[in-house]
Amino acid sequence: MEAIRTIQTVENGQVCLDLPEQFWGQEVEIIVLHAQPDMSEQASTRKSLRGCLKQYAKPELMSQESSAWLSAVSEPDESR
Repeated sequence: MEAIRTIQTVENGQVCLDLPEQFWGQEVEIIVLHAQPDMSEQASTRKSLRGCLKQYAKPELMSQESSAWLSAVSEPDESR
């Protein structure tokens, strides 16, 4: 199945498509979607998730964060 994708501006409620000959005489499906805004526009409207998990923080363990990986890998494996 071959597809053609194009973004056009609707003028006076109409869009004009010039299809290649391979589509002539064939049934085609036309799907109309609102075009997504540019990535630059999305970036400006994006909200931050920073701090959304602070309710799960354990302040008493924060002092151990810098050595947490070393502690985890140096402990003997108890699953054996």
